[in-house]
Amino acid sequence: MSYRDKMIGAGLCDAPQCQIAARKLLGTVCTAGGARCPLFRGPEEAGAVLDLVQRHPAASLRLVSDADCIPHYTTLEADDYVAMDREGVLNRARDLRVLQRLGLAPGDTRRARYLYQLLLERVETPQGICASNNPGWEGCPLARSGAYESVRALGWKALVHHRPEADMAEARRLSVERVCGDRVLRIRPHHFMCMACWVGTTGGEGDRPDDTLDELYRRILRDPDLEVVLVEGNCEACHCCDGFDPQTTRCVHPGGLIRDYLKDLEVFQRLGMMPGDRINARVLLRRLFACVTSTTQVCGYGDGRVTSREWSVCGGPTGDAGYTRMRETWNL
Repeated sequence: MSYRDKMIGAGLCDAPQCQIAARKLLGTVCTAGGARCPLFRGPEEAGAVLDLVQRHPAASLRLVSDADCIPHYTTLEADDYVAMDREGVLNRARDLRVLQRLGLAPGDTRRARYLYQLLLERVETPQGICASNNPGWEGCPLARSGAYESVRALGWKALVHHRPEADMAEARRLSVERVCGDRVLRIRPHHFMCMACWVGTTGGEGDRPDDTLDELYRRILRDPDLEVVLVEGNCEACHCCDGFDPQTTRCVHPGGLIRDYLKDLEVFQRLGMMPGDRINARVLLRRLFACVTSTTQVCGYGDGRVTSREWSVCGGPTGDAGYTRMRETWNL
């Protein structure tokens, strides 16, 4: 099989595992809080969505609305307005209010963890979204029941799968064994920048619970001529992260940390290398520090501008001081 044949299916650009009206994302939270949300045909419909996102860490959801399907006024007669589905009008408003709060548009697809974290962060209550005090727009009486708020107080882990602590601890143990003992390590290139930021900030003291870049640094100090294979995407250091899904090998952090994939490619380009290339760790760091002088160049996309939540800037718009400090003092 070729590299292309081994690409993982069911990505964000493929058909999502679930497609729901944007308003129903909020409705699943109310359902989890014990309300019988009228947006669903029955509790089974909401339960199916909740079951999916609790069992599958990498589940993707597409949020839809019929707001861009409404007929042009020239095609409508007076009788059409009389027969109009008034609840459908309210539902369109609910969809668009949810999407506006999330900063998304109809048809957008995201991992479930991203959507629920964002929803709970930005929507404090369904009041004003699912219900109002305006005549004819009263909406759902359960919007004031407190069901949504009770789940929001518990956080996203009450809704979406989260990796057990014991699983992460065992993954870290195995990863440390490999990082400390394997003759060749397979690491994504931008992780060497993450390692530098950490070392420059902490002096290399302490442990990193969500990855094994601390052990990578100590291994390089012991063996600076260590051979490294640069890989694209999740690498050995990722296996103990709470956002790593062992079943699919995907990153399920908010946004899938898709920005990290671009960071890898930016570093590859600056190094003049490609995935699968092998290099001595000492030479790699010398070359990295020579061609990347600030994290702004890679982690800030060159200008330090945040264009959306998915493309947040790591290390700040003017660069991470820890990276600069290690770059200036590295002498192996």
